[in-house]
Amino acid sequence: MDVPRVGAGECHVWIADAVREPSPSLLELLDDRERSRYGAFVRAADRALYLTAHALLRELVAAQLGTAPGEVRFVHECRHCDRPEPHGKPRVAGSSLEPSLSHSGERVAVALSLAGPVGVDLEEVAEDGRAAELAPVVLAPAERAWLERLPAAERTPGFVRYWARKEAVLKATGDGLTVPPALLTVSAPDAPAALLEWREREEPHPPVRLHDVDAGDGYRAAVAVLGEECRVVRHETGYGGDGVLRRPRRG
Repeated sequence: MDVPRVGAGECHVWIADAVREPSPSLLELLDDRERSRYGAFVRAADRALYLTAHALLRELVAAQLGTAPGEVRFVHECRHCDRPEPHGKPRVAGSSLEPSLSHSGERVAVALSLAGPVGVDLEEVAEDGRAAELAPVVLAPAERAWLERLPAAERTPGFVRYWARKEAVLKATGDGLTVPPALLTVSAPDAPAALLEWREREEPHPPVRLHDVDAGDGYRAAVAVLGEECRVVRHETGYGGDGVLRRPRRG
């Protein structure tokens, strides 16, 4: 199957539904470490999300490199600790291609960029009380004030939009949640995505290009790329019951 190629100055984001049943052909795409992590999940839904995201990442990277998915090698970099096991921001060994992945609910997102380090985050909009609980520690004062002015029914979607944008930025930089998200101020959910302020951030640093991504009804997603302006291209794809990737639809 033809997979769209990522060009210079581009970031491509693929959105897919999680597989409903694990396919042996997808499990074969994973390396030993990934299969071990897959098997450690207790819930079938968590295994499905993990399998879909990591199989899709391998297939998409392999298509860019002209190799087999099983030959793709990832290295993981963590700037904050020296734990021996692989963890932290993934990189494609021997390539300038930058990857990121995310999953939530029943959907996954994979981003690939040649424009600079990338971070993608996808979040399900769930009325589980998490927005009210996390807003005081996740949002900057101006963001909390904006959220509190919304009607009650709009606060959870608004919070999730804020959260996806911040997670995308922190994934791109490789900081993750070692940096308190409240130090970042991003644009309001009804405005184009942008990083407005990062308190206590060390200079110099590359510019952050932040974009919202359509992840379907009931979801919010964002992608951040460090460096020059880039073009974001979105694709919708997924796996059939036979474990074969459907032709991506561009949108």
